[in-house]
Amino acid sequence: MNLVRFFIIPVAVFLFVSCASIQDSNINLRLDKSNCFQEFYYDYEEDQIPLPLHTIAIPENISANFSRTGINIANAMGILELLERYVQSLENLNSNPNTETRLKHLELYQKLSHRIAFAELEISSESAELECEEDRADQIAKYLKAKEGDTDTKLTVASIVIGAVGAILTTVFFDSGKTPEYIALSAGILGATLGAMILVNKKKVTFQHERNHLQEIWEGPATSKYFPASVWYYLNYVYPEKEEQVSKREEIIEKWMGLGIFEDLKPKDKEVLTQKFFGKGGVYLSDEMSERASMYDQLGSQINLMMQDLKSLSRELEVLQAKKFPEFRQN
Repeated sequence: MNLVRFFIIPVAVFLFVSCASIQDSNINLRLDKSNCFQEFYYDYEEDQIPLPLHTIAIPENISANFSRTGINIANAMGILELLERYVQSLENLNSNPNTETRLKHLELYQKLSHRIAFAELEISSESAELECEEDRADQIAKYLKAKEGDTDTKLTVASIVIGAVGAILTTVFFDSGKTPEYIALSAGILGATLGAMILVNKKKVTFQHERNHLQEIWEGPATSKYFPASVWYYLNYVYPEKEEQVSKREEIIEKWMGLGIFEDLKPKDKEVLTQKFFGKGGVYLSDEMSERASMYDQLGSQINLMMQDLKSLSRELEVLQAKKFPEFRQN
Protein backbone atom coordinates (compact mmCIF):
# COMPACT_ATOMS: atom_id res chain seq x y z
CA MET A 1 0.00 0.00 0.00
CA ASN A 2 2.91 2.36 0.68
CA LEU A 3 4.13 1.71 -2.82
CA VAL A 4 0.71 2.59 -4.19
CA ARG A 5 0.84 5.87 -2.30
CA PHE A 6 4.35 6.39 -3.61
CA PHE A 7 2.91 5.96 -7.10
CA ILE A 8 -0.20 8.11 -6.65
CA ILE A 9 1.09 11.12 -4.71
CA PRO A 10 3.67 12.40 -7.27
CA VAL A 11 1.21 11.98 -10.09
CA ALA A 12 -1.49 13.77 -8.09
CA VAL A 13 0.91 16.66 -7.52
CA PHE A 14 1.64 16.75 -11.25
CA LEU A 15 -2.07 16.81 -12.05
CA PHE A 16 -2.65 19.63 -9.59
CA VAL A 17 0.06 21.73 -11.20
CA SER A 18 -1.21 20.92 -14.67
CA CYS A 19 -4.80 21.78 -13.74
CA ALA A 20 -3.69 25.05 -12.23
CA SER A 21 -1.85 25.99 -15.41
CA ILE A 22 -4.89 25.20 -17.54
CA GLN A 23 -7.31 27.12 -15.34
CA ASP A 24 -4.96 30.08 -15.17
CA SER A 25 -5.12 30.49 -18.94
CA ASN A 26 -6.34 34.07 -19.17
CA ILE A 27 -3.09 35.16 -20.78
CA ASN A 28 -2.10 38.78 -20.44
CA LEU A 29 -0.72 39.82 -23.82
CA ARG A 30 -1.16 43.58 -23.33
CA LEU A 31 -3.60 43.75 -26.21
CA ASP A 32 -5.56 46.81 -25.15
CA LYS A 33 -3.60 48.98 -27.57
CA SER A 34 -3.01 48.30 -31.23
CA ASN A 35 -1.01 50.05 -33.93
CA CYS A 36 -3.57 48.85 -36.49
CA PHE A 37 -6.18 51.45 -35.66
CA GLN A 38 -6.35 54.93 -37.06
CA GLU A 39 -6.57 57.75 -34.54
CA PHE A 40 -9.74 59.32 -35.89
CA TYR A 41 -13.37 58.47 -36.54
CA TYR A 42 -15.34 59.47 -39.61
CA ASP A 43 -17.98 62.08 -38.84
CA TYR A 44 -20.45 62.70 -41.63
CA GLU A 45 -24.22 63.01 -41.94
CA GLU A 46 -26.48 60.64 -43.82
CA ASP A 47 -27.10 63.22 -46.57
CA GLN A 48 -23.35 63.25 -47.29
CA ILE A 49 -23.51 59.65 -48.48
CA PRO A 50 -24.06 59.50 -52.28
CA LEU A 51 -27.62 58.86 -53.45
CA PRO A 52 -28.36 55.35 -54.72
CA LEU A 53 -27.35 55.11 -58.36
CA HIS A 54 -30.75 53.89 -59.59
CA THR A 55 -32.37 57.06 -58.21
CA ILE A 56 -30.13 59.34 -60.28
CA ALA A 57 -30.72 60.35 -63.90
CA ILE A 58 -27.54 59.26 -65.68
CA PRO A 59 -26.59 61.36 -68.74
CA GLU A 60 -26.56 59.46 -72.00
CA ASN A 61 -22.92 60.27 -72.75
CA ILE A 62 -22.00 58.58 -69.44
CA SER A 63 -24.15 55.46 -69.78
CA ALA A 64 -22.98 55.00 -73.38
CA ASN A 65 -19.28 55.05 -72.51
CA PHE A 66 -19.03 53.44 -69.07
CA SER A 67 -20.16 50.18 -67.50
CA ARG A 68 -22.75 50.09 -64.74
CA THR A 69 -20.01 49.07 -62.31
CA GLY A 70 -17.81 51.99 -63.37
CA ILE A 71 -20.66 54.47 -63.05
CA ASN A 72 -21.56 53.16 -59.61
CA ILE A 73 -17.99 53.41 -58.29
CA ALA A 74 -17.79 56.95 -59.70
CA ASN A 75 -21.01 57.76 -57.84
CA ALA A 76 -19.58 56.24 -54.67
CA MET A 77 -16.54 58.48 -54.96
CA GLY A 78 -18.66 61.56 -55.66
CA ILE A 79 -17.06 62.15 -59.07
CA LEU A 80 -20.05 61.45 -61.31
CA GLU A 81 -20.54 65.15 -62.18
CA LEU A 82 -16.81 65.56 -62.81
CA LEU A 83 -16.90 62.49 -65.03
CA GLU A 84 -19.72 64.01 -67.08
CA ARG A 85 -17.78 67.25 -67.51
CA TYR A 86 -14.74 65.23 -68.57
CA VAL A 87 -16.67 63.43 -71.32
CA GLN A 88 -18.09 66.75 -72.54
CA SER A 89 -14.56 68.14 -72.55
CA LEU A 90 -13.37 65.30 -74.77
CA GLU A 91 -16.22 65.95 -77.20
CA ASN A 92 -15.44 69.67 -77.29
CA LEU A 93 -11.76 68.95 -77.78
CA ASN A 94 -12.51 66.61 -80.65
CA SER A 95 -14.65 69.18 -82.46
CA ASN A 96 -12.62 72.27 -81.59
CA PRO A 97 -9.00 71.36 -80.75
CA ASN A 98 -7.67 74.83 -79.92
CA THR A 99 -5.38 75.86 -77.09
CA GLU A 100 -8.18 76.94 -74.76
CA THR A 101 -10.13 73.67 -75.02
CA ARG A 102 -6.89 71.71 -74.62
CA LEU A 103 -6.05 73.52 -71.39
CA LYS A 104 -9.57 73.09 -70.02
CA HIS A 105 -9.45 69.40 -70.85
CA LEU A 106 -6.08 68.95 -69.19
CA GLU A 107 -7.35 70.73 -66.09
CA LEU A 108 -10.36 68.41 -65.88
CA TYR A 109 -8.17 65.40 -66.56
CA GLN A 110 -5.84 66.37 -63.68
CA LYS A 111 -8.79 66.90 -61.33
CA LEU A 112 -10.27 63.55 -62.23
CA SER A 113 -6.92 61.80 -61.90
CA HIS A 114 -6.38 63.43 -58.52
CA ARG A 115 -9.80 62.35 -57.24
CA ILE A 116 -9.26 58.78 -58.43
CA ALA A 117 -5.80 58.70 -56.84
CA PHE A 118 -7.23 60.00 -53.57
CA ALA A 119 -9.99 57.38 -53.72
CA GLU A 120 -7.39 54.64 -54.22
CA LEU A 121 -5.42 55.97 -51.25
CA GLU A 122 -8.55 56.04 -49.08
CA ILE A 123 -9.48 52.46 -50.00
CA SER A 124 -5.91 51.24 -49.52
CA SER A 125 -5.76 52.84 -46.09
CA GLU A 126 -9.00 51.14 -45.05
CA SER A 127 -7.82 47.81 -46.44
CA ALA A 128 -4.48 48.08 -44.63
CA GLU A 129 -6.22 48.68 -41.30
CA LEU A 130 -8.47 45.66 -41.80
CA GLU A 131 -5.54 43.45 -42.82
CA CYS A 132 -3.53 44.58 -39.81
CA GLU A 133 -6.37 43.69 -37.44
CA GLU A 134 -6.80 40.35 -39.19
CA ASP A 135 -3.11 39.55 -38.70
CA ARG A 136 -3.33 40.65 -35.07
CA ALA A 137 -6.19 38.23 -34.34
CA ASP A 138 -4.52 35.44 -36.31
CA GLN A 139 -1.23 35.80 -34.43
CA ILE A 140 -3.03 35.60 -31.08
CA ALA A 141 -4.93 32.52 -32.24
CA LYS A 142 -1.68 30.82 -33.27
CA TYR A 143 -0.08 31.76 -29.95
CA LEU A 144 -2.95 30.23 -27.98
CA LYS A 145 -3.00 27.09 -30.12
CA ALA A 146 0.74 26.67 -29.61
CA LYS A 147 0.22 26.87 -25.84
CA GLU A 148 -2.57 24.31 -26.09
CA GLY A 149 -0.37 22.02 -28.14
CA ASP A 150 2.44 22.27 -25.60
CA THR A 151 0.11 21.35 -22.75
CA ASP A 152 -1.44 18.51 -24.78
CA THR A 153 2.02 17.08 -25.40
CA LYS A 154 2.88 17.14 -21.69
CA LEU A 155 -0.41 15.53 -20.72
CA THR A 156 -0.04 12.85 -23.40
CA VAL A 157 3.49 12.00 -22.22
CA ALA A 158 2.28 11.89 -18.62
CA SER A 159 -0.54 9.54 -19.62
CA ILE A 160 1.88 7.21 -21.38
CA VAL A 161 4.26 7.24 -18.41
CA ILE A 162 1.45 6.51 -15.95
CA GLY A 163 0.22 3.62 -18.08
CA ALA A 164 3.72 2.18 -18.39
CA VAL A 165 4.55 2.57 -14.68
CA GLY A 166 1.18 1.11 -13.71
CA ALA A 167 1.75 -1.91 -15.93
CA ILE A 168 5.25 -2.48 -14.50
CA LEU A 169 4.11 -2.16 -10.87
CA THR A 170 1.16 -4.46 -11.51
CA THR A 171 3.56 -7.10 -12.83
CA VAL A 172 6.06 -6.62 -10.00
CA PHE A 173 3.41 -6.95 -7.29
CA PHE A 174 1.40 -9.60 -9.09
CA ASP A 175 1.40 -11.90 -6.01
CA SER A 176 0.84 -9.13 -3.41
CA GLY A 177 -2.85 -9.53 -2.70
CA LYS A 178 -4.99 -6.63 -3.87
CA THR A 179 -2.07 -4.27 -4.43
CA PRO A 180 -1.97 -4.90 -8.22
CA GLU A 181 -5.69 -4.12 -8.38
CA TYR A 182 -5.18 -0.84 -6.55
CA ILE A 183 -2.31 0.06 -8.85
CA ALA A 184 -4.30 -0.78 -12.00
CA LEU A 185 -7.31 1.17 -10.74
CA SER A 186 -5.20 4.18 -9.82
CA ALA A 187 -3.42 4.13 -13.19
CA GLY A 188 -6.75 3.89 -14.99
CA ILE A 189 -8.24 6.81 -13.08
CA LEU A 190 -5.18 8.98 -13.59
CA GLY A 191 -5.00 8.09 -17.28
CA ALA A 192 -8.67 8.93 -17.77
CA THR A 193 -8.18 12.20 -15.88
CA LEU A 194 -5.30 13.18 -18.13
CA GLY A 195 -7.38 12.32 -21.20
CA ALA A 196 -10.20 14.52 -19.96
CA MET A 197 -7.74 17.33 -19.31
CA ILE A 198 -6.56 17.12 -22.92
CA LEU A 199 -10.14 17.51 -24.11
CA VAL A 200 -10.77 20.61 -21.98
CA ASN A 201 -7.36 22.16 -22.56
CA LYS A 202 -8.49 25.51 -23.97
CA LYS A 203 -6.35 28.61 -23.51
CA LYS A 204 -8.09 31.98 -23.22
CA VAL A 205 -7.20 35.58 -23.68
CA THR A 206 -8.95 38.84 -22.79
CA PHE A 207 -9.17 40.71 -26.07
CA GLN A 208 -10.67 44.20 -26.19
CA HIS A 209 -11.58 46.04 -29.39
CA GLU A 210 -13.06 49.48 -28.89
CA ARG A 211 -12.80 50.16 -32.63
CA ASN A 212 -14.75 47.25 -34.08
CA HIS A 213 -15.38 47.21 -37.84
CA LEU A 214 -17.31 43.97 -37.53
CA GLN A 215 -19.86 45.70 -35.32
CA GLU A 216 -20.88 48.21 -37.97
CA ILE A 217 -21.11 45.55 -40.66
CA TRP A 218 -23.33 43.51 -38.36
CA GLU A 219 -25.59 46.36 -37.21
CA GLY A 220 -25.68 48.40 -40.43
CA PRO A 221 -26.10 51.97 -39.07
CA ALA A 222 -27.07 54.82 -41.41
CA THR A 223 -23.54 56.28 -41.20
CA SER A 224 -20.23 54.77 -40.18
CA LYS A 225 -17.50 55.84 -37.78
CA TYR A 226 -14.95 53.39 -39.21
CA PHE A 227 -15.63 53.52 -42.97
CA PRO A 228 -15.58 56.64 -45.17
CA ALA A 229 -18.83 57.65 -46.85
CA SER A 230 -17.74 56.27 -50.23
CA VAL A 231 -16.93 52.84 -48.83
CA TRP A 232 -20.09 52.76 -46.71
CA TYR A 233 -22.17 53.56 -49.80
CA TYR A 234 -20.41 50.83 -51.76
CA LEU A 235 -21.00 48.22 -49.05
CA ASN A 236 -24.69 49.05 -48.65
CA TYR A 237 -25.77 49.68 -52.24
CA VAL A 238 -28.21 47.14 -53.72
CA TYR A 239 -28.38 46.72 -57.49
CA PRO A 240 -32.14 46.62 -58.24
CA GLU A 241 -31.58 44.71 -61.47
CA LYS A 242 -29.92 41.78 -59.71
CA GLU A 243 -31.94 38.68 -58.89
CA GLU A 244 -30.83 38.63 -55.23
CA GLN A 245 -31.60 41.96 -53.60
CA VAL A 246 -28.76 41.98 -51.09
CA SER A 247 -25.98 44.46 -50.47
CA LYS A 248 -22.31 43.57 -50.19
CA ARG A 249 -22.59 44.16 -46.45
CA GLU A 250 -25.33 41.54 -46.24
CA GLU A 251 -23.26 39.16 -48.36
CA ILE A 252 -20.41 39.53 -45.87
CA ILE A 253 -22.74 38.66 -42.98
CA GLU A 254 -23.94 35.58 -44.89
CA LYS A 255 -20.33 34.47 -45.29
CA TRP A 256 -19.76 34.97 -41.57
CA MET A 257 -22.75 32.77 -40.84
CA GLY A 258 -21.22 30.19 -43.16
CA LEU A 259 -18.31 29.84 -40.77
CA GLY A 260 -20.68 28.03 -38.42
CA ILE A 261 -19.58 29.90 -35.32
CA PHE A 262 -23.16 30.83 -34.33
CA GLU A 263 -24.75 27.50 -35.23
CA ASP A 264 -26.11 24.98 -32.73
CA LEU A 265 -26.00 27.46 -29.86
CA LYS A 266 -28.60 28.12 -27.22
CA PRO A 267 -30.20 31.58 -27.55
CA LYS A 268 -28.44 32.82 -24.42
CA ASP A 269 -25.02 31.52 -25.56
CA LYS A 270 -25.55 32.99 -29.02
CA GLU A 271 -26.36 36.38 -27.50
CA VAL A 272 -23.21 36.29 -25.36
CA LEU A 273 -21.06 35.33 -28.36
CA THR A 274 -22.66 38.03 -30.53
CA GLN A 275 -22.01 40.70 -27.91
CA LYS A 276 -18.39 39.59 -27.67
CA PHE A 277 -17.67 39.57 -31.41
CA PHE A 278 -19.67 42.68 -32.29
CA GLY A 279 -19.20 44.62 -29.06
CA LYS A 280 -16.20 45.84 -27.09
CA GLY A 281 -14.57 42.43 -26.65
CA GLY A 282 -14.23 39.81 -23.94
CA VAL A 283 -12.58 36.49 -23.20
CA TYR A 284 -11.75 34.61 -26.42
CA LEU A 285 -10.76 31.00 -27.03
CA SER A 286 -8.15 30.21 -29.69
CA ASP A 287 -10.81 28.98 -32.16
CA GLU A 288 -12.81 32.15 -31.66
CA MET A 289 -9.75 34.28 -32.41
CA SER A 290 -9.26 32.28 -35.63
CA GLU A 291 -12.88 32.93 -36.57
CA ARG A 292 -12.45 36.63 -35.88
CA ALA A 293 -9.42 36.72 -38.17
CA SER A 294 -11.45 34.98 -40.91
CA MET A 295 -14.23 37.53 -40.55
CA TYR A 296 -11.78 40.39 -41.04
CA ASP A 297 -10.28 38.56 -44.01
CA GLN A 298 -13.67 38.34 -45.74
CA LEU A 299 -14.39 42.00 -45.04
CA GLY A 300 -10.98 43.07 -46.33
CA SER A 301 -11.46 41.00 -49.49
CA GLN A 302 -14.69 42.84 -50.24
CA ILE A 303 -13.00 46.22 -49.78
CA ASN A 304 -10.26 45.13 -52.18
CA LEU A 305 -12.92 44.38 -54.79
CA MET A 306 -13.85 48.04 -54.55
CA MET A 307 -10.30 48.86 -55.65
CA GLN A 308 -10.78 46.58 -58.66
CA ASP A 309 -13.95 48.47 -59.62
CA LEU A 310 -12.05 51.74 -59.38
CA LYS A 311 -9.27 50.40 -61.60
CA SER A 312 -11.89 49.26 -64.11
CA LEU A 313 -13.20 52.83 -64.21
CA SER A 314 -9.67 54.10 -64.83
CA ARG A 315 -9.24 51.70 -67.75
CA GLU A 316 -12.57 52.77 -69.24
CA LEU A 317 -11.43 56.39 -69.02
CA GLU A 318 -8.22 55.61 -70.87
CA VAL A 319 -10.07 53.72 -73.59
CA LEU A 320 -12.53 56.58 -74.04
CA GLN A 321 -9.75 59.16 -74.17
CA ALA A 322 -7.81 57.21 -76.76
CA LYS A 323 -10.95 56.74 -78.88
CA LYS A 324 -12.10 60.34 -78.72
CA PHE A 325 -8.69 61.98 -78.98
CA PRO A 326 -5.72 59.75 -79.83
CA GLU A 327 -3.27 62.52 -79.02
CA PHE A 328 -3.89 61.87 -75.33
CA ARG A 329 -3.41 58.11 -75.58
CA GLN A 330 -1.53 56.71 -72.55
CA ASN A 331 1.84 55.08 -73.35
